[in-house]
Formats: sequence, C-alpha cells, structure tokens
Amino acid sequence: MTTTTDEEMTTESGLELPAEESFADAVQRVVRRVDIILLLFPAAVLLVIGLFPSEIRRQLAFSYADPSVLAAFTSNFTHANSVHLLRNLTAYLVVVPTAYLLSVLADRRQLFYTVFVVVFVTFPFVLSGLNLVVPREALSLGASGLTLAFVGYLPVAVAQYVRRRFSIDNFVRRNIAAGLFFVGLSVVIPLAVAVVQPGLTIVLTFVAFLAVVGYGVTLRRSGVDRSTLRGPPPGFVEFGVWSIVVIIAVLITAFPADPLSDAGLVNTYTHFLGYALGFLSSYLVVLFFFDSE
Repeated sequence: MTTTTDEEMTTESGLELPAEESFADAVQRVVRRVDIILLLFPAAVLLVIGLFPSEIRRQLAFSYADPSVLAAFTSNFTHANSVHLLRNLTAYLVVVPTAYLLSVLADRRQLFYTVFVVVFVTFPFVLSGLNLVVPREALSLGASGLTLAFVGYLPVAVAQYVRRRFSIDNFVRRNIAAGLFFVGLSVVIPLAVAVVQPGLTIVLTFVAFLAVVGYGVTLRRSGVDRSTLRGPPPGFVEFGVWSIVVIIAVLITAFPADPLSDAGLVNTYTHFLGYALGFLSSYLVVLFFFDSE
C-alpha cells in the first residue's frame, strides 16, 4: 500500500492610503497578537499530532479503499514522518503569514479569516472526497493540500494589496488576480507533464515563458508601469515581489520531477486541487462581497 502525501492621501477611486507611513510602521500597526496566535495554532496542531506514535498516525490517515468522514478531516493534519512534517510546516509558516500580511495591509482582514476558516473547516473534506474519484489502494495524509489552497489565495491577496497600496482600479485588480493564478498554472503544467512526458516539458516551458511576457504586456496596457510602483515608501514593492516569489517557489516544490519520496508518493493531484480551489473560492468571495469596496 502506498502513502500520498499616518498621513493620508485620497486616490481617484476614493481609497485613503497612508502616504508617508513606512512599511515597518504599517506592519506594526496592522498586526495583532491574537492574529499571530491564531496563525500559529494550526502549526501547533501539526506538531502535536506529529508526536503521536506511527500506529496512531496511520489510523488518522484517509484510506481510499475504506474511507471515513473523520479520517477525511484528520488526515490533513497528520504526516508520515518528521521530514514530511517539517516540509509541510515550513511551507505553511511561509505561505500563510505572507497571505495574512498582504490581507491586513490591504485592509482585508475579514477576507483573510473567511479564507482561513473555509480552508481548515471545509477543504479537508473536499480534498479527501475528490481523491475518491481516482480509486486506488492507498493512504492519504499531509497538510500540503491545505497549504496549496492558501497559495491559491495568494494571487487574490496580492491583487487586493496592489489595489490598496498602489492606487489601481477594480478592473486592473481582477486582471492581476487572474493573471497571477494563470502564471502559476504555467509553472505547474510543465512540472506535472515532466513526470510522464519529459520531452514535452521544453515546449510547455517556452509557452509558459510567453504567457508570463504576455501577462506583463497586459498589465502595462492596463496602466501598471514603473510610475505605479513609485507610489508607496520602500518595502511595499519588495513585499509584493516576495509574495510572487513565494507563489512560484511553493508551486515548484509542490510538483517535483520525481514524486516518490521517503514519505510516499507525492499527491500532486491534491496539490493541484488545493491551488485551483483556493483561488476560485477566494476570487468568487471577493467578486461577490468585496468588489464594490
């Protein structure tokens, strides 16, 4: 059996932005201690469950041959071994705080916690259930699918951050969110194909490069240029770049060329589902509930 694993200025859109506030001051102003505790709570749960004996952790895993509702949830917080746990914990501690900071700096704390609750309450059942579409004798465990859901939220969070901090309108914001998601897909698809068709990877990588260039041209035509990036004080642009690097880096590591690891077979199907559903759900929430703000 295998295992898968301030001073303010008013913009044209009516938003008030801290004009002279430094990045460090902005972070200090918006970050709350209770937020830090809430962000670290899932990580603490992962660590505690990681201390359980391997027999108990195996019982918490989700069996495709004998599925249960409880295991559909608990498997997302259980790991095969310490290396598996460390990798997923590191990814979580990079991705989720980045998504949080983007959100609160964009005045979207409520949006972040909506995503946060949905991912940890609903996604374990959704991801486990969708894995039953592919019948096989295997166990599934690991938090990577949940972390990839937050990676899917990152394009939406970046777009909200840019709109708030760089004075762009809703139309451009939607272009940024959708564009970043598809840039992520252009990274994922060649990596996924490389496992079964290595020769096709070169062609798809070239297509991905063209897609990224085309995305940059589209943003330029939408009015996003160097002058747009000169608005906020130092630190804001750099953090936006960091967030995009996080998206690309995590997606690359989530779709390895060799999916077989010490923890078992990397479940790239769950990774893709997490990324796609994380983006789609958060994008629709913004579209229907936050678009007019």
